[in-house]
Amino acid sequence: MPLANDLAAIPGLIDAVENKGSIDDRKLLLEHALVFMSNLPPDNPIRQKGQGAVISMLYNDLPHPPASFIGDQYRFRAPDGGGNNTEEPDLGRAGTPYSRSVPQVHPLPLNELPDAGLLFDCLLKREKFEPHPAGLSSMFFAFATIVIHTIFRTNHKDVGINETSSYLDLSPLYGNSQKDQDEIRRWDGTGRLWDDVFSEDRLLLMPPAACTILVLFNRNHNFVARKLYLINEAGTFKDPDTLTDEQKRAQDHVLFNTARLINVGFFISVVLGDYLRTGLGLIKEASDFALEPFMDVPQSNDTHLARGQGNSVSVEFNILYHWHSALSKTDEKWTQDIFHRIFGDKKPEDITIEEFTRKAYEATRAEKDKKKWTFGGLERQDGRFKDEDLARVLQDATAEPAGAFKARGTPAVLRVIEIMGIAASRRWGVCSLNEFRKFLGLKPYDSFTEWNPDPEIATAAMRLYKHPDNLELYVGLQAEQSKPAVDGSNLCCGFTIGRAILSDAICLTRGDRYLTTDWTANNLTAWGFDDASRDPTNPSFGGMIGKLISRNLPGKFPDNSSYLWFPFYTPDSIKKSFTNLGIAGDYTYSRPVALPPIHQVADRENVLKVIQDNVDFRTLYGKKIQVMVGDRSGFFLAFNKPEDYILRQTIHETLVLPSGTYFQDYFYNTTKAVLQELDFTLASHKQKCLDIVEVFSTVVARFVSEEIGGLSLKSQENPDGTHTEHDVKPMLEDMYSYVFVDTEAQHVFRLAKEAKASCETLLEEIKHSYQSANGLGSLLERISGLFYKRHGASYAFMRRLHNTGKQSEQLITAVLAAVVASFEYVPVLVKIVYFYLDPKNVEHYTRLVKLSTSNESYDQATIQGYVREALRLDPLFASTRRSVVKDIAIGGSEFKSGSLVQLDTAHANLDENAFPDPYQINPSRPADSYTLMGDGLHKCFGDEFVQSTLASAIRAVFELKNIRPAPGQSGVLRGFKDPQDPTSEFRFLNSHSVITPFPTSLTLQYDV
Repeated sequence: MPLANDLAAIPGLIDAVENKGSIDDRKLLLEHALVFMSNLPPDNPIRQKGQGAVISMLYNDLPHPPASFIGDQYRFRAPDGGGNNTEEPDLGRAGTPYSRSVPQVHPLPLNELPDAGLLFDCLLKREKFEPHPAGLSSMFFAFATIVIHTIFRTNHKDVGINETSSYLDLSPLYGNSQKDQDEIRRWDGTGRLWDDVFSEDRLLLMPPAACTILVLFNRNHNFVARKLYLINEAGTFKDPDTLTDEQKRAQDHVLFNTARLINVGFFISVVLGDYLRTGLGLIKEASDFALEPFMDVPQSNDTHLARGQGNSVSVEFNILYHWHSALSKTDEKWTQDIFHRIFGDKKPEDITIEEFTRKAYEATRAEKDKKKWTFGGLERQDGRFKDEDLARVLQDATAEPAGAFKARGTPAVLRVIEIMGIAASRRWGVCSLNEFRKFLGLKPYDSFTEWNPDPEIATAAMRLYKHPDNLELYVGLQAEQSKPAVDGSNLCCGFTIGRAILSDAICLTRGDRYLTTDWTANNLTAWGFDDASRDPTNPSFGGMIGKLISRNLPGKFPDNSSYLWFPFYTPDSIKKSFTNLGIAGDYTYSRPVALPPIHQVADRENVLKVIQDNVDFRTLYGKKIQVMVGDRSGFFLAFNKPEDYILRQTIHETLVLPSGTYFQDYFYNTTKAVLQELDFTLASHKQKCLDIVEVFSTVVARFVSEEIGGLSLKSQENPDGTHTEHDVKPMLEDMYSYVFVDTEAQHVFRLAKEAKASCETLLEEIKHSYQSANGLGSLLERISGLFYKRHGASYAFMRRLHNTGKQSEQLITAVLAAVVASFEYVPVLVKIVYFYLDPKNVEHYTRLVKLSTSNESYDQATIQGYVREALRLDPLFASTRRSVVKDIAIGGSEFKSGSLVQLDTAHANLDENAFPDPYQINPSRPADSYTLMGDGLHKCFGDEFVQSTLASAIRAVFELKNIRPAPGQSGVLRGFKDPQDPTSEFRFLNSHSVITPFPTSLTLQYDV
C-alpha cells in the first residue's frame, strides 16, 4: 500500500493492525489517510475505495436509527410495556397479539387429531412421583412460575391476545396497565408500593412460594425507592410533607419509575444469575460464569449484533413453558386441596374447561382490594405478612424436591389445565414438534422411539399419531425424553425445550431496550445501577436471589446458609456437589433458625452497664476475628476474654506510655507535611485545594507503617518498598469493616476473603519487622532484614514489646490489631473537620482557627474538647451490639441468654445529666464524661491518646488560611441517613457506588 511509504503513518498502521477496535488516535492514522487520498488524482481507484471505506466507517460509528432518546417518556418503562422499540412502539405491548415463530406447513387437521383428554391419560398423567435428577427444588419452579406469568397471560375470550407484555418487566408485581399500577401504588411522594401487594391474581391459586417471592420483590421495590430518596444523587428529592399535591405526584413519578427500573433489573439478574445458571449446572460447579446477552457483539462486517429492538413472545414459546410435571409432592397435595375447595368432590376428569374458567375466575376475583389479598393460609399483620411466615414458605420450598420432567409426570389434578393448553395450541394452529426442531436447527425425529425410548410411551404415541411428523408441539414437548443431569444441563427437561429456552432467554433480555441501550447509571442512578448488577464475588458466585431474601427478610437466614444462597437446589443436592469440590465447609445446610431477637437500649445508665459488663455480655466481633486471623491468638479487639485486656494493656505500656507528647507532635507534623504534598493550585494561584480524605488516609498509612507495624512503604527514599500509601488504606478498610461494620449479607463473603488476604499479607510483614527488630528468625531472614528498609520508631516499639516476654506470635497479632484499629482515624478525622466547617457551627470554627493558628492562643486541651464534642454529636457509629451470655435484668427489662442488645450510644451521649444542654457544643465539658466513644480506636489506644492525636491533626488543618469547603458538590460530604431509624448512621457511596460508613472524598480549599 503506498500509504506505508509515508514514514509518519507507519506507527498508526501498526497500531491499527494490532489493536482493531481500540485504535490509538494520537498516532493520527485517519489524518494521514485523508492526506494520502487528497494527493491522489480524482479518478484514482484507490482514492475512490479509500473514500468509501472512510465514509462507511464514520457512518457506522453511529447507530441508525438512534438507539435511545432523552426524556422520561423514553427513560421509564410504560405500564403496558409499549414503546420498548421506539420505532414500533406497539411491539410487545400488553393487549397485542401473540406472534408466530414457525408456520405450520405439515398439515395437522383438527378432525384427525387425538382427543385431548385421551392424550393426557395416555402420555401425560403422572403414574408416580420421581424427584428431579439434578436436585432442583420446588423453589426453582416457584420462580419459574413468576417468569412464565410475566410474559404470558392469554385472553380467554380471544386466545390470540397476550394480556401482558413481551418483556421480563415483572408484570406479576406491577401489572399491565396504569390502572393496575394505581391499585398498588401509594402516590405519596415516596415512590413506594403498598406493603406486600402485587397484581397477578392467577398466582393466588398456586402454591404459596411464588406469591412469597413476589412479596419480596414488592419489599425490594420499597427498599430501593427509600434508598433513592435518601441518597438523592441529583439532589432533587424533597420531604413529601413540604410539597404540594402536584409536586408530590411529580416526585412520586420519578421515584417509582426509577425504583421499577432497578427492581426489574434486579429481577433480570436473578433470572440470569440464579435461574438460568441453575438450569445450566454452573452453580453446582461453583462457577461465576453466566451468559451475558446484553454485551456488544461485533460482527464481521464492522456492524454489531442488534440489541434493544424489542420483542414479541410467540405461541410456540407459550407452549414451551408448561412445566407441570415438575410439581413437587407437597405442591401436588396443595393443588389438590385448592381444587377441592373450588370444585368440591368432583374428579379431575369431570371438570370441564368452561367450569374451570368460570370458577377459577370467581376464586381470584373475590377480593378487589389487593392490599387485602392473602395466600397459602398466611395472614396480614398491619398490612404486612409476618417475616417468619414468608421465611417458612421459602424454606419449605427449598427443602422440597421438585418433580422430574418426564412423560406421564403431570399430576392428575391438572388434567383440565393440560387439556386447555392442548386446545389453545390447536386453535393457534401451531407447528408440529419436528417443524419446531427444524426451526431451531435440530434434527427432526425419524421415529417415536427416537423421541422417547420408553417403549410404552413410544407405542402409545405411535398409535395416537401414526407418524412422528404428526406429533403435536404441545404433547411432543411434554412427553419427550429428558436430558440427563450432566455438566451444562441441570434443568433436565426435554431435549427440545432445553435448546429452545436458551434462545428465548437471550431474545427476551437482549431485545429489551431498558436492559441494553438504556441500561445506564444515569437512568438507574449510580447506586441503583450497582445494586441491580450481579457480583461474581458474592457467596453464590454471582447469584442474586440470596441478596433479595436476606435484604427483605432480615435475620431469618444465617449469612452462610445454603437455603439463602442456593434455594433453587435442595440442601442435600448442593451439599453433595460442594463436598466434591471441597467447599462444603463454607456453607451450612440445616434448616435455618431465626437470629435471636434484638432488644433496644437507649438509656445512658443502662447502656453503660451493658458496655462495662464483659461477663454477662459479649461483643459480636469474636467470630469474625477468628475467621480473619484463624487460630492465632492476640487480636485483642473483641475484648471478650481477660487476655484481650492484658494485650491491650501491653500495647498501652509499650506504645502509648513511653511516648509522652511524641505522637501529638507526630500527627501534627505529618498532617502538615501531607497537606502540602497533596494540594493543587487553582489557575489564579491564589487558592489551593486538597482532598482531605486522601490526606488523612496518607497520614494513617504512614502512622501504622512507621510507628507501629514496620511496613515498608514505597517512596523516593525507598523505591523498593512493598506498598504505596494508597495500597495500605483499602487493606486496613477491608479488615476494619469486616470486624466492626454490619455489612449486608451479600458482601460479607467477599469482604471476609479480602480481609483474610490483607491480614495474611500484613501479618507476614509485621512478623518480618518484629524478627528484624529483635534479631530473630533464620540467618537468611536476619541478613535480608538489613536490606529491607523500615522505620526505626516501629523497631523500638517492637523491641519493647519483645521485652515483655510474651509469645512472639501473640504479640505480632496484637500489633496487627492496633494497625487495624488505627484505620478509624481516617473517617473520624474527616467527620470532625466537616463538622466544624458546617456554617451552623461558624462560631466554633472561628475559635478553632484562632486556637490553631496563634501560638499565644494555642490550647491543646480546648481543641481536644472540640474533638470530643464532634465525636459525641456526630459519631461514626450511632450504636453497637452485644450478645447476652446468661439471663439478666437491666433497667427493669429481662434479657434472655442468646438474645442481642442494640445499644443506642448516640442517644446516650445526649443525656442531659451527663451533658447539660446536650445539643450545644461545649468544649469545656469534663473529659471523663465521654465514656461511650466506640469499640475500636478508643478502646485500643485509650481516650487520652486518641483525642490528643486527633486534636493535633485537626490543628494542622485549621492552620490553613481561610480553610473552607470547595465550591459546589466537591465541597459537600454527600452522606445520608434514615431519619426514621434512630440508630442509623451516615452512609456514603464509594467510587464503586457501594454504600459504606466511611467518607470517600471531600475537597477543601484555602488561600495561599
